[in-house]
Amino acid sequence: MKEKPLTEFIGSKKATKEHKEKPAEPKVVGLKGPWELPEGWRWVRLGEIAKLTSGGTPSRKIKEYWENGTIPWVKSGELEDNVIYTTEEKITERGLKESSAKMFPKGTLLVALYGATVGKTAILGIDATTNQAVCAVLPPNRREAEWDARYLQYYFIAIRPMLISKSGGGAQPNIYLHTLRRLEVPLPPLPEQKRTVAKLDEVSKRLEEAKRLAREARGEAEKLMASALHEIFEKLSKQYQIARFEELMSPIPKKERKITLEKDKEYKLVTVKMHARGVILREIKKGSEIKAKHLYLVHAGEFIFSRIDARNGAMGFVPPELDGAVVSQDFPVMILDQTKALQKYIEYYIKRPELEQMIQDYSTGTTNRQRISEEELVKILKIPLPPLEEQKRIVAYLDRISERAQKLVKLYEEREKELEQLFPAILDRAFRGEL
Repeated sequence: MKEKPLTEFIGSKKATKEHKEKPAEPKVVGLKGPWELPEGWRWVRLGEIAKLTSGGTPSRKIKEYWENGTIPWVKSGELEDNVIYTTEEKITERGLKESSAKMFPKGTLLVALYGATVGKTAILGIDATTNQAVCAVLPPNRREAEWDARYLQYYFIAIRPMLISKSGGGAQPNIYLHTLRRLEVPLPPLPEQKRTVAKLDEVSKRLEEAKRLAREARGEAEKLMASALHEIFEKLSKQYQIARFEELMSPIPKKERKITLEKDKEYKLVTVKMHARGVILREIKKGSEIKAKHLYLVHAGEFIFSRIDARNGAMGFVPPELDGAVVSQDFPVMILDQTKALQKYIEYYIKRPELEQMIQDYSTGTTNRQRISEEELVKILKIPLPPLEEQKRIVAYLDRISERAQKLVKLYEEREKELEQLFPAILDRAFRGEL
């Protein structure tokens, strides 16, 4: 028999919408699973070895169910493959007694049935209740559990993509209790489950540490460029004359670029990314789809900035592919005098993080809507101005550092992705008894 991957199986019987508790599935003797298991392991349906039920939500209209509550109440959004020791909300004794909410003991495995965290799990570190979007996996009535909660938690983590892909509910994935009861589980003896969990815990811990180091290394690589820019321009400031942007930039009057939109004509609308990451195409729309009657033309090589987001570094030069695009009146347009400064030299200068704080200090208005005028911006931005030939050498040097920094960032990003993909492969081996 050809073995299937771990994430390609589930009980075949079609689920129907239901959340009421049902009796455990009758045991199927000699259940044959999707792959061969080691000696001593066996395939079981989850409903054979566990009791599955969901919680409930006391009415929000009755304040006595919630006010001054002391009983932890878990929502599905709190399940993050974690252990829960505290909850965002609590209910009262009356809320518990007069609703479908149920108290579950510490150590209970929880599975999110629907919502943003569908398929995610948690183990209760306290006695708690849950809402109806959470399934509780409990030992069978009057029987000692033959499974370890952490073992099943890891198994649910391994098969989550499959559960979601096989779920119902249309736009919002919905895992039904009936589906979980029929779920096939590879079950080794309890001591082997605990050994598997211990190994997976150790591997998970090492992988998380490796990912943390990769993230830190990526962060350092990202800071490399900022550090180089600070060092270079600080040094240049001591060697060369300082020029204001108003000496280098000429504002273009709005009336010279104002156009009336034509209903059937398509227009490229551009915006400016924050932290001086460039002018980009936002969308292409017909004039009839744009609320404004008038917009303003921009051309390649022109400098534009966002009055609102200049404090977040939203400024840059229009690239050749966006020549003839349009902007709103909130994007002043200027032309650089290239006999005094190179465009690439200015581009590196505006990438300096410290400029954002300076522009913030000069922006006025209410929080999150603070603006700065073009007159103010060109006065406060000051740049050391070496000869053009020296600017070329500086640009070439910064180009080399930028290329190196980008390569390092990409390397560490790829490393993080590799580490993310490694654990699912390890889980696959674990539930085949190959650890």
